[in-house]
Amino acid sequence: MYPFNSSQQKPLNEKESSFIKTKAGSGPRHLIFSKDGKTAYCIEEMAGEISVYSFEENKLTEIQKIATHPSKIKNGFESSDLHISPDGKFLYATNRGEENNIAIFKIKPDKTLETIGYQKTYGKHPRTFIIDETGSFLIVTNVATENAVVFKINKETGALKKTGRSLKITNVSCVKTKMY
Repeated sequence: MYPFNSSQQKPLNEKESSFIKTKAGSGPRHLIFSKDGKTAYCIEEMAGEISVYSFEENKLTEIQKIATHPSKIKNGFESSDLHISPDGKFLYATNRGEENNIAIFKIKPDKTLETIGYQKTYGKHPRTFIIDETGSFLIVTNVATENAVVFKINKETGALKKTGRSLKITNVSCVKTKMY
């Protein structure tokens, strides 16, 4: 991590860089921050976990590690992507491999996560997904079955419900929404 100041001639401060060690073999894949910038969530592809960090003075401190899978799943983790709902109440994470689902978490007041449940993606190998700007819909892409599926988000519970809308699409590595 490097402190960044866009008003400086050299915006990256290499002298004040810091590192966070993760468990060997966990496979950190994506890291996102809460809106206030004080909490970071990192999905670990091979461990099938999310590490939750507090972020203060350019340092990450782990405050929680939580599985993206039910406890009955012991191996074959292929966690992929994660996003926070626009209202900051829920975090969603995709699991590929045997499960092909979206893990749903409630973000508690202390910024740690509580597992709400899991939603199948109606395809195989959910690589990436997005939540629209209104927080009403989640669109997931399944690479192996070459489809994108739209879910309605229950803003009170975080639950997902398939809308019936699906699109045949190949080689997806990114999905974006744009409201006009």
